Amino acid sequence: MNLKRIIVLSSSFLLCCSVGAGSVNGQPVAKQLVANFGIAYTQATVSGAPSGLIGLDLQSGKMLTNSLSVGFAVGYDVVAFKKTGGIYERLAIIPILAKAKYYFTIAPLMQVHASLAGGAFKTLPHLTTEPIGGISDAEVKVGGTVGAGFDYWFMGMKGIGGEIEYNAFPTGHGKLFSYLAVRVNFSIIKL
Repeated sequence: MNLKRIIVLSSSFLLCCSVGAGSVNGQPVAKQLVANFGIAYTQATVSGAPSGLIGLDLQSGKMLTNSLSVGFAVGYDVVAFKKTGGIYERLAIIPILAKAKYYFTIAPLMQVHASLAGGAFKTLPHLTTEPIGGISDAEVKVGGTVGAGFDYWFMGMKGIGGEIEYNAFPTGHGKLFSYLAVRVNFSIIKL
């Protein structure tokens, strides 16, 4: 699935959700906790990277105001995957990040957000050929993430949403490794 198609489908879903939004405010507010469980398609954006695969993550944040959330995110992202002979090669990354999100309300049950995160990225290469983006060994690198997404809140304390994130960190070989994650989230608000 190409990026243009993902953007068109996400925009269509966003429009449908905002048109059908009810009048009950089910969004998180100050002092509440929000937990997100996500599944993503992740793809390394460095030259020569094979197709990406899947990512799983958990995010949790405390609403400091009605718009600002601060918390953490952890995950497991397979950013490159290919079969060579009978061997499956892959490059997985485990991000462990401190994350802030700023929400903008566009409808009673709909919000969009921008996010910024920083922390550690643990690389887990299982490669038999050449390195991908300068990564050939398991290492811990410091890097960051920027992203944008939306949340549609339903049934009072639950929501679904999506986001796209750009993740980057230096490899130590004079190169910057980066990957995209296009994620679908299930969210729960805790009082």
